[in-house]
Amino acid sequence: MGQYLRVPCRVLICDLLFAGSFAFSATLSAQTSSIEGNGLGAEGRPLKDAEVRFEQKGGQISPIISRTDVSGHYTVALPRGMYKMTLLVAGKVSASITVKATGANSRIDFDLRPSAEKRIKHYVWVSGGTGSHLPGHWVEAGIRAAPSPAP
Repeated sequence: MGQYLRVPCRVLICDLLFAGSFAFSATLSAQTSSIEGNGLGAEGRPLKDAEVRFEQKGGQISPIISRTDVSGHYTVALPRGMYKMTLLVAGKVSASITVKATGANSRIDFDLRPSAEKRIKHYVWVSGGTGSHLPGHWVEAGIRAAPSPAP
């Protein structure tokens, strides 16, 4: 299975690189990505009949649209490429992110509850120091973390 992401309602753009593998066939899995997930509304109930739209950057293909079922679940298969993923509830945009379909299978959940953003943790990649044999690592950063001054 691929990576898992929970998106709060205030997230506007997030770049995702899905890295995982799924064993259908080498050709099929290398050409398409399967994305699935669940949506929760502001009151914590499943988003029924919400539209999940994928528009490829550059517009080579028509938008791919999926709808959530009564339990708030959706699934879609995408050709490789960059996409703008938009969640529309009652015809209004509730969340939008940018995703890169790389041939792996992934899960993206939408949680529109007001307290959902507080549970999101943000990380930054810190590379190993120059001349060091230590690898890079992820460090938790605050949402409003200021950039460090240049040396």
